[in-house]
Amino acid sequence: MSKLNEEKNLSKRIDIALAKKDNIKSSKNQDSLNIYYRVGTELLAGLIIGAGLGWTLDQWINTTPLFLIILFILGGLAGIYNLWRVLTGKGLKMGFFNEKDK
Repeated sequence: MSKLNEEKNLSKRIDIALAKKDNIKSSKNQDSLNIYYRVGTELLAGLIIGAGLGWTLDQWINTTPLFLIILFILGGLAGIYNLWRVLTGKGLKMGFFNEKDK
């Protein structure tokens, strides 16, 4: 009788451990998926804002798509810079801090 209880207890513990393992895997997958969404959002936002501002300036000043091209490129660079800040962790704190304070 005692052996049967031990086997049930062991079986329950194994089931709990497997459930925790699956939960950890799914949370890691969700974290990496969130990073991919953030990468796409940062790049797309920079490009859309830059292109929108450039197009607006071109319409207002009545020029060729000069500002559209320039601000599209600057928007892309801003998106890449934001990604670098997110991935390295720099620039996420508010206020002044020294590099030594890390």
